[in-house]
Amino acid sequence: MSEKLVCDFEPAVVKSLKSGFINDEISEHMQSCSNCRETAKIVRFFQTNLTNQSSPKRLPVAGLIWWKSKLRERRRAAANVTRPILLTQTAAVIVAFGTFIWLWLAGSLQFSFLETAINRVLNSMEIIAVPFVIGLICFAFICATLIFALRRFMTEK
Repeated sequence: MSEKLVCDFEPAVVKSLKSGFINDEISEHMQSCSNCRETAKIVRFFQTNLTNQSSPKRLPVAGLIWWKSKLRERRRAAANVTRPILLTQTAAVIVAFGTFIWLWLAGSLQFSFLETAINRVLNSMEIIAVPFVIGLICFAFICATLIFALRRFMTEK
């Protein structure tokens, strides 16, 4: 003996549960029909869960979602474009630093020019002072770029 999957009283049960008034006829039917009892359980479950929410979640504005996705897309594109530049710049700094160390260890690079340049800058404002200061600034910039690039590669992974 199979039970019916859909009961004719089911819409009336849902309507009476939503209104909060259950008459005797529907109450008696719910006691005898397992489908209507199950429907009543489901309706009560949804009613208690919907009324227990203190503040319903609001969806953000569609324009904001679109703007954020475009911004994320632009950032990814910028990261993809700048990655080869950053790699090349890092490689150039590493090669320059390696060349400097190699020349220094080979004895070809003497630091007497540095002492001479510092003495000239400190003693008088000769023609070497401006290029020397520019060179120091460039060297500091290259070192900062190397540090930034290495930190960025270490944190990406």
